Amino acid sequence: MFSQTPRRRPTLGRLALLGMAGLLLFSCSLFPAGPIATPIPSPNLDAIVAQTFAALTVQAVLEQPTATAVPSPLPTDTPTPALGSISGTLSYPSQFIPPLRVVAFLVDSSGYRYVDTAENQTTYQIGGLAPGSYHVVAYTLDGALAGGYTQMVLCGLRVECTDHSLIKVLVHPGQDTPNIDPADWYAPPGAFPPMPLP
Repeated sequence: MFSQTPRRRPTLGRLALLGMAGLLLFSCSLFPAGPIATPIPSPNLDAIVAQTFAALTVQAVLEQPTATAVPSPLPTDTPTPALGSISGTLSYPSQFIPPLRVVAFLVDSSGYRYVDTAENQTTYQIGGLAPGSYHVVAYTLDGALAGGYTQMVLCGLRVECTDHSLIKVLVHPGQDTPNIDPADWYAPPGAFPPMPLP
C-alpha cells in the first residue's frame, strides 16, 4: 500500500509570486526584447569618395578669384579754355560818334569777332574771345573810315606821333582786357585790314 503524503496548500505569498511571473511572461510576449532592426545597406565607399572629390573640385572653382574688368576711362575732349573779352572807349573825329563796327582780329589768323554799336555809344566790349593776341579796329558801317588801336593812341594822338602800327592786345582766359581804345582815325588808307562783312 502506498502512503500518500499530504498536499501542501499554496500560501498567499506563493500565489502572488506565481501571478507576477505570469504577468512578466505575458508582457514579454507583447513587447519583444530589443528594437526591431531594419537592414541598413552597406555604403558604397567608391561612390562616396567620387562625390566628395567632385564637390571639393566645384568649391575650389567657385572660390577662385575672378578677374574684375576695370572700365577704361572714356576719351574726353580737351577742355575748352575760358573765353575772354576786350573793352574800351570809342571816339570819332567829329561832333558825334556814328554807329561803328568794332572788330578784334586774331593775330596771324583769319579769325575775328566784332560788335556793332549805336550812334553816340561811347564804350564797347567784344566777348567770346579765345585766349590769344588781337588787333582792334573800329569802322564806320559803310567801311569808308577806320580807326585802330595803334602806337599813335599810346603816344597821345599828337601831331608828332606818326606810328600807325596796330598794337597786339593780349586776351587772357576768363578775363577782360580793358582800355583798348581804337582812336587812331588818322592812319593812311590801307593801314588796317578791310572791314569784315556780316
